[in-house]
Amino acid sequence: MAATAASSLSYGIGGTQILWVPQGLLEQIVSTHSSYQTHHVDLQHLVNLISCIFQNATVSSSKISCCVSTMASSVDETTMQMLRRLKDYSWNAKVVLAMAAFACSVGESSMLVKHRNTDPIAMYVETLKGHRYTTTDFTVLEHIGLFKAMIDVANTNLAFLAPSISRIPKEVHSIKDAIACFPTAAYKILRIVLQITSILSKKKDHFESTIQELNVLANEVSHINNILQEKLTLCLRDAEKYTYEDITIRITKISISEFIDKIMQYVRTQGFENLRNKHLLFLISDLDISIDEIKALNWLYQRNDQMYEIVWLPIIDLSMSYDVKRFWELKQLMKWSVAVEPTRVEADVVEFVKKEWHFIRQAIAVSMTSAGEVVCQNALPMLWTWGNTAFPFSDKTEEILWNSIDERHGWKLELVLDDFIVPELRSWIENRTTFVCLFGGGDISWIQEFTEKVKYAAYAAGVTLKLVYVGKNKAKLGLSKTDLSRDINVIESEFRWRFWTKLESILHAKIRRGKTTTAYKTDVVIHEALKVVGHGGKGESWAVFSMGPDPMVTTDGETGLTIMSNYLNWRQDTTGLRFLEGVKHYKEVISRDVHGCIKVHLPVLGRVPGIMVCPDCSKVMDMFYTYRCCDE
Repeated sequence: MAATAASSLSYGIGGTQILWVPQGLLEQIVSTHSSYQTHHVDLQHLVNLISCIFQNATVSSSKISCCVSTMASSVDETTMQMLRRLKDYSWNAKVVLAMAAFACSVGESSMLVKHRNTDPIAMYVETLKGHRYTTTDFTVLEHIGLFKAMIDVANTNLAFLAPSISRIPKEVHSIKDAIACFPTAAYKILRIVLQITSILSKKKDHFESTIQELNVLANEVSHINNILQEKLTLCLRDAEKYTYEDITIRITKISISEFIDKIMQYVRTQGFENLRNKHLLFLISDLDISIDEIKALNWLYQRNDQMYEIVWLPIIDLSMSYDVKRFWELKQLMKWSVAVEPTRVEADVVEFVKKEWHFIRQAIAVSMTSAGEVVCQNALPMLWTWGNTAFPFSDKTEEILWNSIDERHGWKLELVLDDFIVPELRSWIENRTTFVCLFGGGDISWIQEFTEKVKYAAYAAGVTLKLVYVGKNKAKLGLSKTDLSRDINVIESEFRWRFWTKLESILHAKIRRGKTTTAYKTDVVIHEALKVVGHGGKGESWAVFSMGPDPMVTTDGETGLTIMSNYLNWRQDTTGLRFLEGVKHYKEVISRDVHGCIKVHLPVLGRVPGIMVCPDCSKVMDMFYTYRCCDE
């Protein structure tokens, strides 16, 4: 938590002003701190380790030495140096890290002394570090309450970082009061740690006379902790007032412009100059966003010719702890800016994106012009379908793009694939004698038989064959290159994810444009895309045949195998450029009396989809709600 304007502080404890510092020193302390904390660690894990080290140190040996680093300057100067090194951590985190450093020193010393008589390496290292003549009894430190005081103050500082505290508005008195004392408290605690370290580095004959001094320092830590505990109690009491129910009520009073100002404040805090006067995409997701999705978006972002910038707004459940490691792993993968660390996203912001922008779990990207106007509440389907061609990611742009596609003849290879998925795509389309077969499913027996029949038919028809396997769906990866023959192009990882997401995005776009009921007879694109997504969602076998710029032919696995197995029965006048036409005609002949309904699972991208019609029997499909925790 950031400090407020510098002011001298004093809190009377036992007749001493334990947190008083001169005004000039306080200003120096505050100047060491960054207003935006970019470094985060798993502090709870550190506190647990500190406690374990202190416990083990007191039982490992009656006489053990304390490892310390020699201070090149005074305690005061060294304290300021430590604060400057920790400038990118919150005030509370600085305290926990200082305790962790001290515990590390104690733990190292404990191990060296414990093994000095059994392990020569331990003896040599101890001698090189100068520990041979610095010994102390850690049970004494435990007896005077030093270790307990350190653990207590570390836990208190950790408690201030809890999500429940972060929900309290910064203008509330309890949180303002707590924030005001953090800089001085952190300075005092770090200074005490260094004083203790200095005392423990003395030789034994000097150490015995300093027990009383250590006792005083332990009491000081306890007094500071008592002050922080009082502040924490008041904050926790106020935290109960700011429940999600209250926030939901208050959110209705926030205008879209006020909300945008809040998000932009996160951005301005980090000083991202490259975002100034730019079209922005606010990528909103939880920490379960897939790596493949990030990689696919990275590919588009790095090829957008600086038309737009992306800002990630991570959303978490503020009532629970979150996976800090996962957040930083995702942040490192992203080529764009991150608005703010998850716990610093205010609760009313979280509620707004859920209520007004319909964010549930699937990532969305809100498109905002350089003038601050929101032109699309979720531009991701546009990006996955059209790539950067969809800029400026508005409903109007999308309408223009879809109007350029002939609904009756628009089911073509370039609609479901792109250069990201298949770099050779353009040459395949331009070569009119290249027969492309996309297929999926997990039945290796069907794949082996099907591909052999396709190879024979293509050879007999005199066309160049390209076999492309795209798995079962974007979650279940299906078979790998090692499972299939070498002449099959296997789409893997983020490329496969992009293929299936592209299809889903096409369906979402069609649904938004009302192409679900009356238009199903004329809109071949939604008709065929439904088939592929339906078969892929269940992991069933399917195939799509393409040749040059002509519309594709879609079949289920059984029908596709039948067509290719019976090639000799329908091959007349279907060689060369007419091969795809023959496939289409024979499919129509054998499919007249066949009915195979499908099930389609679409992720909710902001809004619940509308009515869908079965592409096989033309009946309105039933809609069910499915709750799923993961993709598998």
